[in-house]
Amino acid sequence: MPSEELRKKLQRRKEEAEAARLPERLGGVRTQGYRQDGEMPDWPARALAEFQRTDSVPASRIGDEASDDEVDRWIEDFAAEAGIGARFYVRTGMELFPWLDCAVTGPGWAGSLRQELGGDLVLLSHDAQALVVIFEEEYDYQAFRHPQRAPRPPGDRS
Repeated sequence: MPSEELRKKLQRRKEEAEAARLPERLGGVRTQGYRQDGEMPDWPARALAEFQRTDSVPASRIGDEASDDEVDRWIEDFAAEAGIGARFYVRTGMELFPWLDCAVTGPGWAGSLRQELGGDLVLLSHDAQALVVIFEEEYDYQAFRHPQRAPRPPGDRS
């Protein structure tokens, strides 16, 4: 078996197990299955590449001295203001199961995602019109949004 074929087989086995466990470990969200990159629009990847540039300026930031609860609320508020809404896709970091379809069921969803997926989060609204990217840096968290539509007023989590 060629090495690339073997690598893909091992990758599939590993990620299938992780993809099966991940939804059970998430709190504050109900999952609706996985989506492939080909099922998603192209523009989020371009926006993410722009946000990763060293000269990019975050729309918001919070210091690393903030408590986990403060960071989680900051992420949830920023996502709501950016138009993410109560149903969104989150980038999983898996090659074969790259996007997880999520519906918010209660507070605390950001902390659950951070715990399971790490401090860097990529959220795409279900209508694919808004993108939020959170980067966990050495001294702070930085938040970026793609301005595909006007942000929602603070506190509007619809």
